[in-house]
Amino acid sequence: MTELDYRTEADRAYCPGCGASLELNAEQAILTCRFCGSECKVVRRLRRLEPGLPDGPPPKPPVDPSKDYAKWGCEALVWGILNGGDLAEQVKMADALNCWPCAHSKDLPALLPRYVAYMLTAPRELDMAMSRIVHKLICSDDLKVRNTVIRVGQKFGFSNPGSFGLLDALSGGDAGTVKLLLEIAEWALENGLSDYCHAALMGVQTAIGRERDYRHVCNQILLHRLPYTTGQVRDWILKHTRLEFDVGYRQHRPWVLELIDDMAVEKPDLVEPLVACLKVCRAAESSEEFDARLRAIEGLRTRVAKLAALQTIGSPRHDTPPANTRFYADILKPWLEDSEFAEPAARVLKDALWLGEGVPPPLQSLWEEYGESLPSVFVQGYKLRAGIR
Repeated sequence: MTELDYRTEADRAYCPGCGASLELNAEQAILTCRFCGSECKVVRRLRRLEPGLPDGPPPKPPVDPSKDYAKWGCEALVWGILNGGDLAEQVKMADALNCWPCAHSKDLPALLPRYVAYMLTAPRELDMAMSRIVHKLICSDDLKVRNTVIRVGQKFGFSNPGSFGLLDALSGGDAGTVKLLLEIAEWALENGLSDYCHAALMGVQTAIGRERDYRHVCNQILLHRLPYTTGQVRDWILKHTRLEFDVGYRQHRPWVLELIDDMAVEKPDLVEPLVACLKVCRAAESSEEFDARLRAIEGLRTRVAKLAALQTIGSPRHDTPPANTRFYADILKPWLEDSEFAEPAARVLKDALWLGEGVPPPLQSLWEEYGESLPSVFVQGYKLRAGIR
């Protein structure tokens, strides 16, 4: 039997006897509850194998019974939170735990599974207070600690009830938690948990906003997942693409065009929203980049994608060498005879009229060949540039 895959769309298995979460094993058809001894069979396709986490000893109670929580230490504070009965005092303990000495404690990662499991059913105030130390851990420079938090998120993020505090903490993970939070959002949507889905998506947005070096990777993940999402998740990704890709967005224009090329055949309803995403792209930052955009149009497969690329290509830069107008005329001339492409092609050529002194010779030749049969946007631009009244 092959190793059991981790599947977010599957359900977690619970013991029919006591309700405890079952430890799934790919090699076992019959599972035995480690708490009450009940035996049950879990259908394989409904299993979700959860990440293995260290199951260390429970936290030690405080030596000092006073309420001076700053003196308790990391383990004692965790013990007090998990075993407390007074919400106000538990929140105070969580506040005391939220410090860098506790975040650097070697004991805390081993206690994290028990700690986060408690957050799932904790009152919202306590849940958020407990999440702050988890947020510190996901920001740790120690990759092992960060990985432990991510694995805890994989285990407990797909829970109902779920911890909004855990989602908030995972949002501090930069690119490392974007995929996980997006999967949680999709799972929540499928299970009718709209608020939890929204919180996970806000976590994705925060994580991308915190990322500096790999933001383009985060955005690529969103574009890759877009065709497979629906409803609230799809709407959010499209909104994010239109409004939040401003930093370095020019790097992603080819990805959006490639996706439009695919969706023109697979999911035509996505084409129009994706074209709207292209419209907020930055202009080309060099004449070389603009030329590359023009050349790339021929590499697209569908008319829909080619038209979208031409309509959103922008204008040639003002410092473009006038000699480049020969290239523009050669590559755009065929489109002038196509009713769908003539207008956007003429707009590019109209903007190129203002490169250098007077009408560039390649565009003058174009005028002499076609005259006023060219689209009106070019005719008007040409007459203005040539001083024709």
